[in-house]
Amino acid sequence: MTKLGRERLYPVWEYIEQNLEGQFGLNQIAFFSNLSPWHFHRFFKKHQKENVQNYIKRLKIEKAAYELKISDFPILEIAMEAGYESNEAFTRAFKRYMGATPSQYRSKLKKTNKPKVNLKGLVFPEGIQQKEFRKKEIAPFEIVYVRHIGSYSDLPGPLSDSKEVKLLLTFINTISSLPENHKWVGISLDDPNISPEDKIRFDLGITVGNKIHSVPHLGKQTVTGGKYLQVRYRGSYTNLPSIYEFLMQDYIPAEKIHLRNSPPFEIYMNPLGKEKEEKITDIYLPIQK
Repeated sequence: MTKLGRERLYPVWEYIEQNLEGQFGLNQIAFFSNLSPWHFHRFFKKHQKENVQNYIKRLKIEKAAYELKISDFPILEIAMEAGYESNEAFTRAFKRYMGATPSQYRSKLKKTNKPKVNLKGLVFPEGIQQKEFRKKEIAPFEIVYVRHIGSYSDLPGPLSDSKEVKLLLTFINTISSLPENHKWVGISLDDPNISPEDKIRFDLGITVGNKIHSVPHLGKQTVTGGKYLQVRYRGSYTNLPSIYEFLMQDYIPAEKIHLRNSPPFEIYMNPLGKEKEEKITDIYLPIQK
């Protein structure tokens, strides 16, 4: 890592994502990188491939687009949650990024969504069984993580082959722990049908205690608690996108479950096991009470 390595972005990402509904000034955000506003502006654009204000606007619009997709909330309410003071300002910004007004976007989704079928008529893909679906309440928990930016398909099939895992293993060694003492967690922050493929965020992390505060070269975040639909999947990690597609497009509508606008996450039960060992993943989809 260079002196101005990408690790300086972790506190910036975390601050922006935790306060996305607010307004940001360059000086305010630059503070978290320990760089001057001028140097931070250049540094952020070099590593993120877009300037910080465009990044924030895009995240707000993409989160609003996901809310339009999963809920029937009024557009004005979604606009206010995205930090826009009027429906008109939100509509202009949304159309600039998504190519359609919010109402047009929602209407198009309703037309293109698969027709809702009865739950009994669903054919479950290989690797999941309805008897292993559970609704459960979980408490928030802390993870130390590495961020991957790019298509989900770019992630290696054997998780253990990834540079992200190697960084986490190095961290585990620095705290004199063992890999089996931690849960391995993946957070899918973006919907691939909404976000540009080269800007999709995926965080791979391990659970840690509250006593760990300083994490060189890595990020630290709190995974949101609340009610989740837990689905156990047995199979290759490369098939996870198709499992998500089934859950989001077929199972959730058939069950009439209402999602929360919060990222789903996965817990990998045996990510560092032998290559031929069947991989087990628990998928957690945030749902409303």
